[in-house]
Amino acid sequence: MLKIIRKYQLIILVIGGSLLMFVFMFQPIIGKLSPDQRKTTVAKLADGTTFNGFDMQRANFDLSVLKRVYPRLLASIEQGGLGLEPGTEESTERHWLLLSKQANDAGLIGDAGEGRTWIPVLAQREAASFIQEQMQQGLITSQQQAIDSMAAMTTQVENALKRNVSLATGMMRGIDENEVYRTLATARGIERLYRVFSTLPAYSDLGAMLAAKSRYDSIAVDAALVKADLFTDSIPLPNEDQLQAFFDQYKADAPTDNDYRIGYTQPARVKLGWLTLSKQAIETAIVIDRVELNKIWRTDHALPEGTRKYPGDFAGERLSIEAAYRDQRAFDILYEADKIIRSKVLQATRGFSKNDNFFVLPDDWNTRRPTLESLAQSVVDGLLEQLNVTIPLPAVQIHSDRLLNSNEISALPGFGTSVYRIGSRTLRTVLIPQASQSQEVAALLTIQPSVPIVNPAAEDAQGNRYYAIVYETIPAGPAGSIDDAGRDKVLKDYRTIKSYELLSQNLSSFITQATTTNDLAPAIDAALALGEGGIQRPGVARNLLVQSENIARGSLALFVDPGLNTPEFREAIINAASDIHELTPPETVTQSPIIVAIPIPSIKGIGLARVIAPRPMTSEDFTTNLTQILNQESQNEIRNALIETEASPFSLDSMSERYGYTRVKKRVDETDEPEAPSDDSEDSESAES
Repeated sequence: MLKIIRKYQLIILVIGGSLLMFVFMFQPIIGKLSPDQRKTTVAKLADGTTFNGFDMQRANFDLSVLKRVYPRLLASIEQGGLGLEPGTEESTERHWLLLSKQANDAGLIGDAGEGRTWIPVLAQREAASFIQEQMQQGLITSQQQAIDSMAAMTTQVENALKRNVSLATGMMRGIDENEVYRTLATARGIERLYRVFSTLPAYSDLGAMLAAKSRYDSIAVDAALVKADLFTDSIPLPNEDQLQAFFDQYKADAPTDNDYRIGYTQPARVKLGWLTLSKQAIETAIVIDRVELNKIWRTDHALPEGTRKYPGDFAGERLSIEAAYRDQRAFDILYEADKIIRSKVLQATRGFSKNDNFFVLPDDWNTRRPTLESLAQSVVDGLLEQLNVTIPLPAVQIHSDRLLNSNEISALPGFGTSVYRIGSRTLRTVLIPQASQSQEVAALLTIQPSVPIVNPAAEDAQGNRYYAIVYETIPAGPAGSIDDAGRDKVLKDYRTIKSYELLSQNLSSFITQATTTNDLAPAIDAALALGEGGIQRPGVARNLLVQSENIARGSLALFVDPGLNTPEFREAIINAASDIHELTPPETVTQSPIIVAIPIPSIKGIGLARVIAPRPMTSEDFTTNLTQILNQESQNEIRNALIETEASPFSLDSMSERYGYTRVKKRVDETDEPEAPSDDSEDSESAES
């Protein structure tokens, strides 16, 4: 065989070379003839509309933009969002495409300018919600303070949204601000779609009047809220057995599971640390070679005019060339640093068997494993040896002494805002605690305690990379002990509940005190007498207007304590005044005082009220509030209809059925199973070297 090869060696080389030349020459043509998978139809609708890979990629980009610019839009409709399907990424993209189509077909989507003008509207809406919450908490007590705070907060939120737009612009090459604003314009069109739907019902004059009467007829009262936490210091400290029994009663509850709104079930939590590769620190450490910059300029200047990246002279273009040089050089350094870190972890785990994608770690792993500090030093040493570059020692932060939930991780600067990019999908670092209980998270990223997460690294909007390690994982569930739930919190809850029970037991006494004098002051005094003194006296809100679904502040109160504005308190007052004719004057009511005192467990306090007189809605009030009345009644009618049908016309299932959505084939970036990270060949080569 060898003799034959030697004999015909020249002929074999000529034929082989010819074949290689043929492949080389015709490769571009073959590539052009091959169909672009992104143009292949992925799904179709009954009306003939088709969605291809490009459409799915655009939907993914749009959703990423919304998440970066204004995440509230991804929430439910009740929370101020668009109500997008919160399931898998594919279902959310499909929901977005169908909603966009319906809004576009209805002519409700504008151009990029619509997105720009929406930013101030969103800022004002967000600020108004915040100011309302501050008022309800009593942190804002005057109208002028509310106006000033509103103006300042609106400006602050608007600037933040505009910064988010700038950050979103850099998420994909070739994307400018107009594309980001065009996405926002689409979201605005979908919101308009909901608003158009909510105004469909129509009412006759009589129907509107009856609706207004039911909603806006009021009972004028003086009211006070006496909260149990005013008396907690008067409650004796429990012994350990009493506190443990109280804790055992609520340890498996969430705050929504009982009337007292207390509970000690804990979210998933982790102890973790991470190493930060700061792109800015690396760029700063780069030594600029003037000769290299001049070489870049000369190479660019040799290009035909109109195609040059740096058309001016070298002195005028130097800063731009230097910025681009630093950026590219930093990218190369980050790439090499990433290889060094992966190589160290790969070497440490080589030869380990796996069980369900997790390494079977040896007993002495904690003494052998690569620490974040050792990885940081390896990066510095490796870059100096391989690239002759000296960078500052990467920062290492370790939180092994405290458990962090998702909310606490999101508040961490840098790391808390970073994401893992796995194929076409992303996973926020705030979801790390949920990995042990979420199949969706676990399918995207393998998170094994005490093994550094390096494939891939997390990255933030500034290009910084984060290599994390989870030291301990605590799944969501009941608190393990009083100290786990927070001893101070449990103790405070115990004493508050005991104070509330003490107040509730004396309601009849409070009613008697107030009825005798037709005044709430004696009842408040009697309540305060249950404590040890030095208790701040609750104020009386004058002339509140109690309606079936709200309590308005009237003309004599600055605001309504949200603790009073509860269904049980409103219902008790309306029932107590149900026998009074709507035109009865206050003088007549005072002849037989009507006092209301009821426990309100959700705020752990009691509500006191003295009925003044009915306040039926006037014709002037009806005319002034007609638009608001019709809008509210329309929304209620639609909401009730949706409850009866148990399906929203804008849910993913409803829209898919209505449009006849049919999946044709998988996307080009989609596999049968969610993509999971694995040791790739590059890592292996790096380890071997």
